[in-house]
Amino acid sequence: MSLFLEFIEKNVLLLDGAMGTQIQGADLKVEEDYWGQENCSEILNLSRPDFIRNVHKKYFAAGSDAVETNTFGGSTLTLEEFGLGAKAIEINQRACELAHEAIAEFAHDGRKRFVIGAIGPGTKLPSLGHISYDELEASFATQCEGLILGKADAFLVETAQDPLQIKAAVNAAKLAMQKMNATLPIMVQVTVETTGTLLVGSDIAAAATVIEALGVDVMGLNCATGPQEMADHVRWLSKNWPRKISVLPNAGLPEMHQGHVHFPLSPEEMAKWLERFLKEDGINIIGGCCGSNENHIAAINAMLERQGTSRRPAPTPRSFHWVPAVASLFQQVELRQENSILSIGERCNANGSKKFREAQENEDWETCLDMAKEQVREGSNTLDICTAFVGRDEVRDMSEMISRTRGSITAPLVIDSTELIVLEAALKLYGGKAIINSLNFEDGEEPAHKRMQLAKKYGAAMIALTIDEEGMAKDVQRKVDIAHRLVDFCCGKYGLPMSDLLIDPLTFTICTGNEDDRKLGLWTLEAIERIHEELPEVQIILGLSNISFGLNPAARHVLNSVYLDHAQKAGMTGAIIHVSKIAPLHKIPKHEVEAAEDLIFDRRSPMGAAA
Repeated sequence: MSLFLEFIEKNVLLLDGAMGTQIQGADLKVEEDYWGQENCSEILNLSRPDFIRNVHKKYFAAGSDAVETNTFGGSTLTLEEFGLGAKAIEINQRACELAHEAIAEFAHDGRKRFVIGAIGPGTKLPSLGHISYDELEASFATQCEGLILGKADAFLVETAQDPLQIKAAVNAAKLAMQKMNATLPIMVQVTVETTGTLLVGSDIAAAATVIEALGVDVMGLNCATGPQEMADHVRWLSKNWPRKISVLPNAGLPEMHQGHVHFPLSPEEMAKWLERFLKEDGINIIGGCCGSNENHIAAINAMLERQGTSRRPAPTPRSFHWVPAVASLFQQVELRQENSILSIGERCNANGSKKFREAQENEDWETCLDMAKEQVREGSNTLDICTAFVGRDEVRDMSEMISRTRGSITAPLVIDSTELIVLEAALKLYGGKAIINSLNFEDGEEPAHKRMQLAKKYGAAMIALTIDEEGMAKDVQRKVDIAHRLVDFCCGKYGLPMSDLLIDPLTFTICTGNEDDRKLGLWTLEAIERIHEELPEVQIILGLSNISFGLNPAARHVLNSVYLDHAQKAGMTGAIIHVSKIAPLHKIPKHEVEAAEDLIFDRRSPMGAAA
């Protein structure tokens, strides 16, 4: 564990106040101080190191345990807007060095202080189509290399407004650490607007679901509003988020006074709000954002010192309940639905829906999108998207669908393809926490390895089929054995949470009339029960409609509905289904239910019994 993480494990950490407030309040000249690059605060790391160093010294003198580097706009892409992209590493490295130089001037008191590498959102949001994922990730990766060279103690992705931008920044930090053989904690702070969501529309639960899947060490809130407006979101994190929490509010909501922006919250008022968050919500890291200065930090520091005999109080213990979930760009969907199953809409699939396939072939994307919206209206919790179509460019078609659904569909997406390149293209477009469909061992573990790498990088859940090198598992024991192997591989080897693994023990049609197929449905039910008992944390799903393949539509609806009921009772947690074609059993005539059950359980009447 890093020294920074050790510190916040035992102590509340006080970060600094706003860098921008200090810069904007100073009498700096465009030509001399900004080298002609007006509004490029990061150039001051090179042109006015004395000024930046002094800002850090002010905050340390006021009581800060850590300061953020002057690198909010330090990504290559943002610096390139000023013609400074080539200086990204130099600017970020120097920013860290200035903070360390400020720390050195306080070495006499023996306190441990930290340098936090600040990574702002940039000016382009990938979920809105402003920029590609690859460009953004590469830009952040260069910035992170500079922060590592400058010996930052942690990364802070702050003022995050788009979950896809968060993925790019977090993965960039990981790439830079891998390249430079370094290990730093990663923190993410989102900005929740007065509307109650991030700029792209994500609520706090959706953002947290995405961030948790990326393995981030600390999640928090900063900017946009003052502490009062943050209170509900802070409380949500306190009750739900499983790791450390940070809160850096503005000094109130900004107001216009005589043509100038004014932040109304006094140092004492901000300190009182943060004290409330500490005591009631168990926050680990506090500080200030826009409008806050060294006076606010001094007041917060005094509040902390009043908390006990030690200079820094321990974080208030809190209890939380993290719910395994997936998320669209807008909202979280729990993987285990209360008194129901996770329904995965099956109709946006070129292999299973004639209407979708024809619309895709005609590039009638509006019809494809309408089919997705219709499934959500019918009650599908998530949507399976598959554009595999012989003779067409699957990457292009999948990209067309994801680009349209990500901003229009509130249900999380299941990315369905056998091609790795298609899966990754989709994940690079999707800001939510998706489900990948699917993984198996038919060709050994190498293809599964590559899919797990994607799941871990982009923070996705995984559907895994009970298929191995010998083929599809049909009998109960083989299904259970492969299920255990899938858990060992996905969860043991790659660290996927067991709750993010959706095992499909496979359904086969029982309507062929062949003697060998009569018990296939029963064996799947028995396997579900075994997997549920032996691996209770994993999800269990089925491609439900396979069970009735070959029957007429009316019979299929009955058999699917009855089989779904029995599978759910056995322990199944989700299914790929057409929701509107499933009927509650009490609405199906009793004799039809019994006929379906006779088929499922291979119950046969003796010859002549009917007579």
